[in-house]
Amino acid sequence: MSGTLSLKPSYYEALKRLTIELVGVKIGAEHEFLVETRLLALARKEGFESLNQMIDELFSRGQTRLAIHVVTALLERATSFFEGRNGFETIGDVLLPNLHKLYRGGTVRILSYGCSSGQEIYSAAILVDKIAEILPNMKIELIGVDYPSQALERAKKGRFTHFEVQRGLPIRHLIKYFTQDGEDWVVKDSLRNKISFIDHNLLSDISDLGTYQIVMFRGHLNQITKPAKKRILRSLSRLVCAHGYLMLGCNESLDTANFWFDPVPIAAGCFKKRGKMAENPFLSPVPNPADEETSQQLPIATQFQGNGAL
Repeated sequence: MSGTLSLKPSYYEALKRLTIELVGVKIGAEHEFLVETRLLALARKEGFESLNQMIDELFSRGQTRLAIHVVTALLERATSFFEGRNGFETIGDVLLPNLHKLYRGGTVRILSYGCSSGQEIYSAAILVDKIAEILPNMKIELIGVDYPSQALERAKKGRFTHFEVQRGLPIRHLIKYFTQDGEDWVVKDSLRNKISFIDHNLLSDISDLGTYQIVMFRGHLNQITKPAKKRILRSLSRLVCAHGYLMLGCNESLDTANFWFDPVPIAAGCFKKRGKMAENPFLSPVPNPADEETSQQLPIATQFQGNGAL
């Protein structure tokens, strides 16, 4: 595609309104070329002769399926493995050991909310595999949730380009958990089968998603409008079990509304859910007031040091 923009200015404004209405995200005025590049690829995939033909179809007929595909194509964000390494170190060194004590092993569920192409939840799966021996009798379920999109389909397949695996993935993990297929790298079944993926509109009802001991929603808050932010955080507070954890980005906060969460002092962007422990369908926990986030850390962080270069 050339540097010449082909969409009418009115279409840009309509697309901005569409993303706000469907997902509460604002498209910046400086993103016009990116908008055209992504939507042109989608138009070809959907069988349209041109980008303008697809946009005409979108706004003349109001197809819900096409609208979702358009919005998710616009909002797909580039993610990397072990992005925000401090967050993964917090999970391995603090959160999972604390939950292991609380549940005496048992089942713990980790959710990547807005998982995109899957690097975050696959990173969590690698972490869980690395520390399994020091958390005996604990079963950990890993779930990735996002809008129906091409990114989510790629996550389900566990297929990544060489460029993508270079971003944040140490070579020892690449060798152990991936196999090369042509120019791509594919997650081995032994790891991929540990993860479930769910298609879900992040602004719709979340009652069918269940509850989790750890919910990751990192790096999203600055992109969404204030009304959408409140709605999503309210939903997330219902997804997190009492005494469970919500993980935002290191530079993100809940602002003045706490949504029944308190910050974990030693972990930036990490919040602990208040309230009585809800009944766990897998094993009744044994709360221990002495088990605080300041408990002795386990030496997990060293597993992920280094720049991940290949």
